[in-house]
Parts: sequence; structure tokens; C-alpha cells
Amino acid sequence: MTRDDLARFRSGLASCELVLLADISAGTVLMCDSAIRVGQEHLDALCSTAVRLFDPAAELAARLAVISGPTGCRVFLRASDDSAEALCCLFAPGADLTDLDAAGQHLFRQGGA
Repeated sequence: MTRDDLARFRSGLASCELVLLADISAGTVLMCDSAIRVGQEHLDALCSTAVRLFDPAAELAARLAVISGPTGCRVFLRASDDSAEALCCLFAPGADLTDLDAAGQHLFRQGGA
């Protein structure tokens, strides 16, 4: 997966302000595409959240999580092939998330994740 893949993915999602690819086994931000300026500490915090959400030792292994608030929502999506990669997307309030899971899984498959 390349930065261009992430940029195309983000541009195809209305109200998506940021998309981040994380390696949850290493707790590392691999790459990011963003319409907003964010500091590395914010990217690291998003990655840490993905690590906690997708902890393989957790009793319930999640693959998709949405955290909503008044300023928008954060969507965390793990690759369906159980790889260690996950996406985190930030959306403005009122965003339509209907096709996000399918689009994300397509990105993982096409991007070589």
C-alpha cells in the first residue's frame, strides 16, 4: 500500500479528514493521508487506540470500532485477513459511514496489506 492508495481512499469518502495505516503488532504508524494538520503525538494516540481495540488477547476480538463525539467520529478497521494492519479514519460530524467497511477491506486487498 502506498500513500497514493491512502489519498485515493480518503478522497473517495465524504467528510473523511484523515486516514492512517497502523501496524498494531508493533504499535507503529506506517503512513497517513490528511486534509488537516495533525501532530505526530495525535497520530501515535490514534495508533495506540487501534492497538487497544484490536488486542488479539482481548476476550472479544473486534474488527471494526466507531468512537463518536460532538466533533465527529473515529473509525478503526482491521484487515479481515487477520494481518497486523489497521486503518483509522477521522470523519466530520454527520458523515455517512455506510460503505466504509467494504471500501476499507477493498483497500487492504488491493493495496497489498
